[in-house]
Amino acid sequence: MNCGSLSADECTRTVCFVARGDFESRPGGDTVQWRMYERVVREAGLRATTWFDDSPIPPADVYHAFNVDRPLELYPKLAEVKRRGRPFILSTIHHPHEWMTRYYMSLPLESAYGSLLHRSALGRSVPARETIREIVTVARDRRMARLLALVPSWRQRVRWLLRNADRIMLLTGSEAAYIQTDFGYEIPRPQQVIVPNWSEGLGDTSAEKPDAIAGLPEPPVLVVGRIEARKASLRVAQLAERARRHVIFVGRSLHDDGAFARAFHLAMQRNQYSTWVAGVPRSMLAAFYRHSSFLMNVSFVEVSPLVDVEALALGCPVSTTTYALHHQLLPPDTPLCDPYDDRSILDRLEWRPSRLPPRQLVDREMCARRLVDTYLALAHGSGGSGEQYPIHPHGEHRDGSAGAQEPRVYQT
Repeated sequence: MNCGSLSADECTRTVCFVARGDFESRPGGDTVQWRMYERVVREAGLRATTWFDDSPIPPADVYHAFNVDRPLELYPKLAEVKRRGRPFILSTIHHPHEWMTRYYMSLPLESAYGSLLHRSALGRSVPARETIREIVTVARDRRMARLLALVPSWRQRVRWLLRNADRIMLLTGSEAAYIQTDFGYEIPRPQQVIVPNWSEGLGDTSAEKPDAIAGLPEPPVLVVGRIEARKASLRVAQLAERARRHVIFVGRSLHDDGAFARAFHLAMQRNQYSTWVAGVPRSMLAAFYRHSSFLMNVSFVEVSPLVDVEALALGCPVSTTTYALHHQLLPPDTPLCDPYDDRSILDRLEWRPSRLPPRQLVDREMCARRLVDTYLALAHGSGGSGEQYPIHPHGEHRDGSAGAQEPRVYQT
């Protein structure tokens, strides 16, 4: 898409992306998502700006916010957007509560705070757990003025964001069902826009083997993503030594000074079968996908992991987690892995699949058109029709365990 397809008036429209303050300093999949959306906006000839800090609201025609589960910074900003009569889009990127609670309950207790947050009756209540987390965040950052943002309650703020969003942008249709289960909000069809993750910007597939792979006796298992407890990084490294299978971890640590990061760093020093490559630019990722045996995703909670889409686009086989909402996009024979089951992880570490023909699971141009059409419809104040472009998944959502079943849907 380019400005040639837009009117002179449309080319003056501005999209403002809204997110938490550490959106760039602690990047995740949602950060990569924003960068792809921003690239689409600029390619189409629209203007783009951001609002990640505490500065006054930037002028824009449409605001696009990320991550409904973290309303501490989003709620006051988007309330200001609405006070000014401007439309906003909400990319929910929602992690199902049932999965998050199970994950937190499985964590080892390392502090009184962890015990309160994860194992107490308060910790088993998602609204209470998230409220405690927000209070700790405000105290840690020494921003007491933000205490005012804790009213209304966490759940009320999330529901306000959902009710007042002009569009709710989902990565998969399954996400809507979990939003209804967890927040009692059924997304009306005209409010709903589905834009799956697509693959781009990974570099030259003909590149030589990265140094971390070149000296290995066979293509390694590849794990791409932040190094953190929720990705089961440490457990995979420990089991790789048992399986005597080489694993390459590519990604930065979520908290460099945290206990998990220290434990993982120590494991890398002692483990002859695991190698950690931090800070690989996206433009160099293709070489890792190209020269690895397969991508292994053992995360405890995912929505629609971009790494799976990227790997398959480059012909790298994928074994993905049971706890994700994107299974309907994947080839039907994609093996699933249960992060709570060591045997399941070991079975996957013993897998030696053949390379696949590269396959784009999602049409980038279709997604770009959907994004731009949504921005322009809201900027013009027309609201749009809410009609969805067709998506042709490889198969239905497949249940890997009881924890990953489609949720019951409650009527509101």
